Amino acid sequence: MDAWTPGRLISTIYRRCQTQLDRRFAEAGVDVGHGVYLYLVELARQDGTTQSELARRLALDPASVTRSLRRLESMGWVVRREGTDGRERRVFLSPAGREALPSITKILDEWDEMAANGLSSAEREQLEALLERMATNTEEDQR
Repeated sequence: MDAWTPGRLISTIYRRCQTQLDRRFAEAGVDVGHGVYLYLVELARQDGTTQSELARRLALDPASVTRSLRRLESMGWVVRREGTDGRERRVFLSPAGREALPSITKILDEWDEMAANGLSSAEREQLEALLERMATNTEEDQR
């Protein structure tokens, strides 16, 4: 199958990204394999969010979010607390999570820069807009 398809290219980029990020995180001594770094970055944007909101923003199923948060909690990088209404659990970065964040964001920024190498700022903006549109087209709640 030699046909160009957006899905195939996105899948290739994702696999290469994960392989390289896992290696770079290991080199930096930051044990955040299997994409759990996404949670830390998202919590840095909005600390104290609910687990369900985190699942929605990361486009992950709630059970996966619970498992990953349990792992991050055991690593001492996040803290989960009952919400004010007692129905939702809120997630916060711990001091250790905040301390790890600069190393994680530096590696992510370096990967983004390498992946977009040679693209003009206009091309980067256009690519981001197109990918955002594709992400919106594939949202599960559009069924």
